[in-house]
Amino acid sequence: MPSGQTCSACRCRCDGAQPMCGPCSKARKPIECMYTTATAVATAPKGDYLKKGAACAPCRSKCDAKRPYCSTCKTAEKEKECTYDESPERSFTEALFIRTHYLEQRLAAYETQVATLSHPIDGSPIASSSAAILSADDGPSHSDYQVPMYNFPQALNILFDRMAAPPPTTDIHNISTPHVPQGLEEFRTAWSEHSRQYGCILTPDKMQAIILGDISGAVVHPAFTYIAQLLGCHMWQLQRRIMVYGSVEHEQEGCLLAALEHIDPISEIQVRYQYACFLLLKGRMEEGEQQFVRAAHIVRFHNINFPIPMDPMIQSITPHQAEVIGALAHFMYLDRCSAFVFHIPMRLDKSFDDAFRTVALYFPTFAKSNLIYLRTASLLYLLRVSELTAEWSAFPADSVRGVFHANRPAWFERYWPLLEELGGHVSNLEHEMLKATFYAERELSIALKFSIVVALSAKAQMHWLLHRDHEESAQRALDVVMEVITVTRTFKDNEFLLLDPLLGVSAAASSPVVHCARAHPPYTIGVQWNTALETIDVSAKKLGYDMPFMEESLQAISDVKRFVEVP
Repeated sequence: MPSGQTCSACRCRCDGAQPMCGPCSKARKPIECMYTTATAVATAPKGDYLKKGAACAPCRSKCDAKRPYCSTCKTAEKEKECTYDESPERSFTEALFIRTHYLEQRLAAYETQVATLSHPIDGSPIASSSAAILSADDGPSHSDYQVPMYNFPQALNILFDRMAAPPPTTDIHNISTPHVPQGLEEFRTAWSEHSRQYGCILTPDKMQAIILGDISGAVVHPAFTYIAQLLGCHMWQLQRRIMVYGSVEHEQEGCLLAALEHIDPISEIQVRYQYACFLLLKGRMEEGEQQFVRAAHIVRFHNINFPIPMDPMIQSITPHQAEVIGALAHFMYLDRCSAFVFHIPMRLDKSFDDAFRTVALYFPTFAKSNLIYLRTASLLYLLRVSELTAEWSAFPADSVRGVFHANRPAWFERYWPLLEELGGHVSNLEHEMLKATFYAERELSIALKFSIVVALSAKAQMHWLLHRDHEESAQRALDVVMEVITVTRTFKDNEFLLLDPLLGVSAAASSPVVHCARAHPPYTIGVQWNTALETIDVSAKKLGYDMPFMEESLQAISDVKRFVEVP
């Protein structure tokens, strides 16, 4: 470096090369390199060093740890890549503070739920453009869809089983001095980042109108803006693990219900199931079920189904067709998922499953790349595998080891094609996930990983059905379970909010396979199956901290663990 010369941008890192020094030429974004004398450089004291783990992933030592994006990433226009590891080591006092705060929230929620069981609250009328429809003679009555009562005292007991796994870590400063957002813009932004998680497919102009808070109805129906503010407010608080905006949620609920008076059917379906998700997250199951029933009635009354193009040779999809497919696919996902988790009847009949599969024939590009469609496909594969498994278990006991028994050929005629379909679906998911991670699309990649876990769990179950009679199938089942565990390990603590209870069901389905492999010496060589089972258990419990309705999955995994731990 020339004596007394240093670049003003680099300070002590400058190598003195002219006209542009080395560090400036290698910056992620071009920087104007200006030289000045070393003595002219300001000698202000350096700021405090960041604590270990406080810097964002791309910057490390250059980070100033500002949220949501550090200055370096913002200058380089790399905001999507600016993610923080939310799991730095905490002091013992901080950990106790976080744990106490969390337990107080959980206890208050359970007390409210138990009190609701003792003193049922009459449901208030729900505003709807289909209110007249529901009273018509040709429509099903609300009494046809009674919501089952859930055993919350049992859930209280299971709560204490969760203490073995630490909760997702929280920033202590967000609890002591929570940041107060300006207006509702931050809530709408939080919703937009997770809109695909909630099954919302809208055109870019509609999404932009929602983010801007448009309630004029000129571009998008005002109900979308209100549901964005409602769900976004809840998500914003969950991310910071502190609930301080109950009045905002109450106000947005009122605006939302009023806006639903006049709305088109497809939009109403989307808003209804998003509102149902909010209610379920709040533990208001009966109200959430009412929203699902309303949405199902709208589908049936207006005879809404997956679109078929006028010309089957034209495979391009219009924005309206994409919105219809997305709305129906996600409603199917929520319907089938809740029926699977809660063991209640489905609201949409099986004919929608066949219609869903025709989308891949008419719009193959959309079916291979759209997250909502792929996620629903993973669930439907899991359900088909569960049905096949139930049939296999129902065969006579004396034919369990006879793979080629007379009762089995028809079963195998469905087994092999389904296994082939499932393998192709998993391969496509992995391809889409790699693209999403390469382009730093964090929320999309997490959702795709979740879909991969669900599909792999179904695949492992299929292979495991033949493990007694076919060694290669048994080994393949174990290989697939290890893939499930590998993907599950990549979820960070602050990413479990982006998942749903179906992950717990998938984990519970993989646990018996891990246990059986642990008990057989040929399968234990070179594999730490105890560690694998612990990974499944901890991941399910962490999801249980952020999601309701995980009790059954946690109990199933806990039963397997207790059996394994018996001497």
